[in-house]
Parts: sequence; C-alpha cells; structure tokens
Amino acid sequence: MHATQVATPFHRSGWVYEEKVDGYRMVAYKQRGAAQLVSRQGKEFTQRFPELAKAVAGLGAESVILDTEVAVFDRQLISRFEWLRGRPEGDVATPPMLMAFDLLELDGED
Repeated sequence: MHATQVATPFHRSGWVYEEKVDGYRMVAYKQRGAAQLVSRQGKEFTQRFPELAKAVAGLGAESVILDTEVAVFDRQLISRFEWLRGRPEGDVATPPMLMAFDLLELDGED
C-alpha cells in the first residue's frame, strides 16, 4: 500500500488514522543524566537540537531509549521537512519538536 496525499483528512466512524509527520527519525538516549540524539544512520544530532536533548535529559528516569521524530510545524500545524535544514524567518509556528512514538527501554527494562 502506498500513501496518497489528500487535501483534508477523512472522518469515518470506527476508523483511526495517524497523520504523516515529515521530519528526522531519531533515537533519543538518556543515560547518567545526559541525553543524546542519533539518526537511524548513526549521525549525531545532539548539538543541532540542544533544547530537545535538554528535555530528554530532564525526564524522570535514570535511563531511557526512545524512538522519535524531530519535526517543525507551520501555522496550520503541517510538518515542514525542509524547515529543519533552514527555517524561514517569521514563517515557523513551532520550534523543533521531539515526538516519541515508542519507548524501547526504561531504566534497563525492555
């Protein structure tokens, strides 16, 4: 099955869907009070998104591994992949946001 772009999402009783977010797929790690953001290809992004790393480091667990996506959203809350590389002045509605969609490890437990 291939995704199809549409102008508006459908709403049908009994159906649940998830909107596609265009961003950088990352694994977020917290160990010993420090956080690290790493792409699926192993590229380090912690310094590029220090505010997100600080948020991960502030989580209340000793250690965490999260499967995440980093995205920037416009005024209509549509993710804009190209804005992660260079954000237009005045056009961005959100700072980079880290969305966790899978908790891989928490305090040493799968």
